[in-house]
Amino acid sequence: MKITYLLILAITVLFSVYAGHSYFTYEFAIDEAKKTTLLRSQAQANNIMQDLDGHIYSKILELQSLTEIKQIQSSVIESNQKFDESDLVELESPLDITQHDRTKLMKSIFENKISARLNEFVLSDTNEYNLNVVKELFVTNQYGAVIALTTGTTDYIQADEEWWQITKNKQSFVGKMEYDKNYDDYVVPFAFPILDESSNYIGTLRITVSYHVLLEDFLNDADVLNEARKNVILVDNDGQAIYKNGQIFPSNSKIEYFSRFTTDNDSFEIGYPDIIFVSYATSIGYRDFRGFDWVVVIEQDSSVVEGFETLERNFLISTLLGIISATALGIVLSRFVTNPLARLSKITVLLGRGDFDAKIQKSKITEINTIMNSFREMEVSLKKLFETEKKLSEANARIKNERLTAIGELSASMAHDMKNPLGTIRTGMDIIKRNVGSNPEIDTVIQRMDRAVSRMSHQVEDVLNYLRKTPLLIKPASIRSIIKSAIQSLEVPKEVQISIEGQDITIDCDEKKMEILFINLILNSIQATDQDKGKITIKIKQNNNNAIIEIEDNGPGIEEKIIPDVFKPLVTTKQKGTGLGLASCKNIVEQHNGSISFQNDPTIFTITIPITQEMKNS
Repeated sequence: MKITYLLILAITVLFSVYAGHSYFTYEFAIDEAKKTTLLRSQAQANNIMQDLDGHIYSKILELQSLTEIKQIQSSVIESNQKFDESDLVELESPLDITQHDRTKLMKSIFENKISARLNEFVLSDTNEYNLNVVKELFVTNQYGAVIALTTGTTDYIQADEEWWQITKNKQSFVGKMEYDKNYDDYVVPFAFPILDESSNYIGTLRITVSYHVLLEDFLNDADVLNEARKNVILVDNDGQAIYKNGQIFPSNSKIEYFSRFTTDNDSFEIGYPDIIFVSYATSIGYRDFRGFDWVVVIEQDSSVVEGFETLERNFLISTLLGIISATALGIVLSRFVTNPLARLSKITVLLGRGDFDAKIQKSKITEINTIMNSFREMEVSLKKLFETEKKLSEANARIKNERLTAIGELSASMAHDMKNPLGTIRTGMDIIKRNVGSNPEIDTVIQRMDRAVSRMSHQVEDVLNYLRKTPLLIKPASIRSIIKSAIQSLEVPKEVQISIEGQDITIDCDEKKMEILFINLILNSIQATDQDKGKITIKIKQNNNNAIIEIEDNGPGIEEKIIPDVFKPLVTTKQKGTGLGLASCKNIVEQHNGSISFQNDPTIFTITIPITQEMKNS
C-alpha cells in the first residue's frame, strides 16, 4: 500500500475514532446534565412544598391560639349561660360590620369584649402585611348564634352550616381556597372549636383569610427561582394553576401534563424540539395538617444542555473538515515527499544488496538529500536512543505513579482511621476536666493535649480535603459571610489583627468548600505572621464578571526556591505541616473555574473566582 493511501486512511480512522468517542462522551455528558438538572429541581420543589405546608401549619396554630384566650372563653361561657334557644331566629339581613344603623342585638355583637380583643388581632395582621388579610372573623356560642363579629359579613345563625357541625364535634375545619366575590379576593376559611378548661365544647371561632397569609413564603421562594430562569407553578388537586408566571389564579390555567403527576415527586421532559424539564412535588402535609393536595411544579428550559449540543455539532463539522484536509494532505505529500522517498527506498535496496555503484538522483528537497547520506547511521542510533528513553520514561512514570498511589491510599486510610481516635481523645479530655475539677497542673496538661489534638485534626482534614473531590453544591453566597465564618472557626491570637476591606460580593459557589479554602489561607497567614504584632488584611474586589480576593499578611513570605512548587502536594516549609493545604486550595479554586496566585513583598495570595458558575459545575 502506498504511503499516501496509508496516511489518508490512518488520519481518517484517527479522526473517525476520535469523533465517535467524543460523540458518545458528549451524549453521556448531556444525559448527566439533564439528570442533575431534574434532580436539583425536584429537590427544590420538595423543599418549597415542605416549606409551604410548614408555613400553613404554623398559621393554623396561630389562628387556633385565639380560641385559648381566657377573655374570649369566659365571654363565650357567659353568653351560653344567658342565651335562650328561643332566641335562635335568623335576622332579616346578614350581619355586616360596616352597618351604621345598628339594632341593640347588633351592638351587643359588634361592640363587646370579644370583638374588641379580636379586632386587635385583625389590626396586627393588617399592619404586618400592609393590607386587609382577615376577611371574616366571628365567634358563635354553643348554640350556633354569632356573639362577636370583628370584620366581614355573615348570617346570625350558623348552626346549620357543615363547618359548624364539625367544630361542635371538637374538630378543626380547613376549607379550600376559593374566590369570594364579597371580598374580591381568593380566601381560605378556617373554623376552630372553643373548649373550656374541662375540654367541653362551648363555642366556635370562624376566620377567613386572604391567600397572602398562606402563600407569603411560597411567593418569596418562587421569586428566587424565577431569577434563576426557572418557572415555578402551584397547582391544586384538580390541575388548575393557583400560581403561574408570577400571577395568582391566571386564566386558562389548566396544566396539560397534570395526569403525569402519579407519585409524590418525580421529574420528566415534555415538548419537542423545544424541550422543557419538569420536576414536581405533591403536598404530604405537615404534622397534624393533612395538606391541600397541592403540587409545586418547576419548569426549566433545556438551555442547560444547549452548550453541549453546540459543541457536539461543531466537533462533528471539524472532524469532517479534518478528513477532507487529510485527503488533500495525502495528495500533496505524494508529489513532494512520497515520490522522493520511493526513490530513496529503491537505493536502500540496492545498497542492501551491496550495489555501491547506484547513482543517487538529487531531490528538490534538501533534507532528503541529507537523509540519503546519513540515514543508515541515524536509523541505528535513533532506534537505540528512542528505545532506551522510552523504557526509562515508562519505568520512571510507573514508579512515580505507584508511589503516589500508595502514598495517597495510605494517607487517606490513616487520616480516616485517625478521626475516630482523635474524637475519643477529645471526649476523654472533657470527661477528665468535669471529674477532676479545678487543678492547675492537670488543666495545663489538658490544654496542651487539646492543642495537639486540634493540630492533628487539622492535618487529618488537610489530607482528606486534598484526596476527596466531591461534586460542588453551587448556590449564591456572600464572600464576606464565608470569610467571617472561616475566621470564627479559627483560634485567632488576640495579638493578630484581621480586617476585611472592600464591598461584599455574592457569588455562585460551594459555600463549605470556599470556607475550607479561606480557613487554610487565613491559618497560613496567622502562622506566618509575628503573632505579637501580626496583621492580616483581606480585600474583596470585582473585575468584570470575576470576584477577586486578596489575603495579605506582614509575614516574612515564602522562600524563592519554593515558590514555583508552592501549590504542589507535599510541599511545605512548616515542620508540623502536611504540605496539602495549598494544594487543596488550588483544587477548590480550579473546581470553581478560578485561579490562585502568590507573590512576596508583601505576602499576598490572590484568588480569582467567576461570580456566576455554569450549571455543569454544580
